[in-house]
Amino acid sequence: MSELFLQVFEGAFAPSVILYTTVGVFLGVTVGAIPGLSGDMAIALLLPLIYRVAPAAALGMLMGIYKGSMFGGSISAISFGVPGTPAAVATVEDGYPAKLQGRPKQAMLTALYSSVTGDLLSTLILVFIAVPMAKAALHFGPVEFFALYVFALMMISLLVVGEMKKGIAAAAVGLFIGTIGMDPMMGSVRLTFGISSLRGGIPLIPLLVGVFAVSELLVQFGKECARLSGEKMAAMEEQARELVGYDPAKDRMSWKIYRSTFKATLVGSGMGTFIGALPGAGSSLAAFMSYGLARKLSKLQEEFGKGSLEGVAAPEAGNSATAGASLIPLFAFGIPGSATAALFGAALVMQGINPGPMMIEENKVIIYTLFVIIIYATFINLFLSRGLIPIYAKLSRIRACYLVPTVFALALLGTYASRNSLFDVWILLAAGLLGIFLRKHDFPLGPFVLGFIVGPGAEKALRQALLMGRGEWSFLLKSPIALAFYGLCILSLALLHFSALKKKIVEED
Repeated sequence: MSELFLQVFEGAFAPSVILYTTVGVFLGVTVGAIPGLSGDMAIALLLPLIYRVAPAAALGMLMGIYKGSMFGGSISAISFGVPGTPAAVATVEDGYPAKLQGRPKQAMLTALYSSVTGDLLSTLILVFIAVPMAKAALHFGPVEFFALYVFALMMISLLVVGEMKKGIAAAAVGLFIGTIGMDPMMGSVRLTFGISSLRGGIPLIPLLVGVFAVSELLVQFGKECARLSGEKMAAMEEQARELVGYDPAKDRMSWKIYRSTFKATLVGSGMGTFIGALPGAGSSLAAFMSYGLARKLSKLQEEFGKGSLEGVAAPEAGNSATAGASLIPLFAFGIPGSATAALFGAALVMQGINPGPMMIEENKVIIYTLFVIIIYATFINLFLSRGLIPIYAKLSRIRACYLVPTVFALALLGTYASRNSLFDVWILLAAGLLGIFLRKHDFPLGPFVLGFIVGPGAEKALRQALLMGRGEWSFLLKSPIALAFYGLCILSLALLHFSALKKKIVEED
C-alpha cells in the first residue's frame, strides 16, 4: 500500500500533470463561456491528440475541461442572458436578472462557489462508491450485463427532456451503426457494403468529433452568418455594455451571502449526484430539477425568477455535481453516465484502459492517480475561474463567424492525425451531417452516442447468454439481478406514462 501511495502521489502531482490539468480547466472555462461551444466539443476535438500524452496528463486535461466547462457556461448566462452551455439555461432564470439589478459579481461568485461545492461532493462520492460498485459488478455474468445495458439504454432514452420517442429512436440509430463491421461472435463481416475500411467498424473518434463538434460548428455558423441581422447585432452589442450607475460597493460577495445559498447548493448537489449517476440523464436535466426542487424548499419562493441567488446556486451545483457522478457507472460497469462521460470513456480506451468492473483492479495506479487529479482539479477550477471571471465575461461578444473556421480546421487536422487516415476524415464529415440532421429535428445526441458505444457490448452479452441458455430466451429471466433491472425499466415506463397522462388531464381542465 505504501508503494502504491507513493506511485499515485508522484503521478498525480508531477509538474506536467498539474500543468495539463490547469490548461484543461482554462480551456473548459473558455469554451463554456462562449455560447455555442461546449466541453463536449473541446474534449471531442482533443481526443485524437492525446495518443502521445502520458495517461495521467491526458486524463487530467480532459477532466479539467469537463469541470471548467460546467462553470464556464454560467458566465455568459449571467452577463448577457445567453447560456454558454445547455446546462446553464436554468442559471439564466435568476442569474441575468441579478446582473440587471447591479449584482453581477455576487451572481457569478455564487455560481462559482456552488459549482465547486457540488462538483467536490459528487467527486468524493465517486471516489468512495466506484470501487465497491466495481467489486459488486465482478459477480455479473452475460445475463446481468445484458439487463444492465437494457436499463441504461432505457434510462437515457426516457430521461431526455422533450419527446421520449425521439430519445428511443436516437438510441436505436446508435445501436444500428454500432453493428457495422465484424460480428463479435462469428467473425463475419456485415453492413460494410463492400467497403474494406469498414471491416473494423465505424471508428469512434471521427464519429464523436463529427456528431458533437462538426455539427455544432456548422449549426452555429449558419445561425450567426446567415440569419443574424444588423439590428440583432446592434441589440446584442447594446446588451453587452456595462451597467449604468453600477456601484461595486453594493456588489460584494460575503460569507453571509454564501451561507444564505448553502441550502440550495446542497439541494442541487444531491439532485445532481443522483441524476448524474443515472446513465444518460445529463446535466441539463439535473440543473432544471435542482432549480425546481430548491424553489419548492425555499422560504423565499417569490424571489425566484427575479434575481434570487438561491436560483443561481441550485442549478449550478446541480449541473456540476453530474461531473463526478456520471463517471460512477462508467468506472463500475463500463456504461457512461452522460455524453461527456462517453467521450471520457473513449479517452480511457485510447490509453489502453478498458472501462468496466476490472478497470480499477487492473489499473490501480492510474485510476487512483486519476481520483487524486479529479479532486485537486476542482480547486484549480475554483482559483483559476475566480481570476478569469472579469475577463471571460466579455467572450460572448466574439461572433461564431470568426471562431468556426479555425475550430473546424483543427477538427479535420486532429482527426486525420490520429490514424493518418483520409477515410476517418470522410467519416467525420458524414457524422457531422448526421449530427446536423439529429439537431435540426430535435433528436438528442446522448442516446445516440450511448447506443453506439454500448451496442456491441449489449449484443455480445445477449448472444453469450443465449448460448449459455441453449437458445432459450427465458434464460434471460432467471437471474434476480436481471429481473430487478427489468423491473426498474417497467416502473420507469409506468411512472412516465402516468406523469404524461396527469399533465394531459391538467391541460384539458
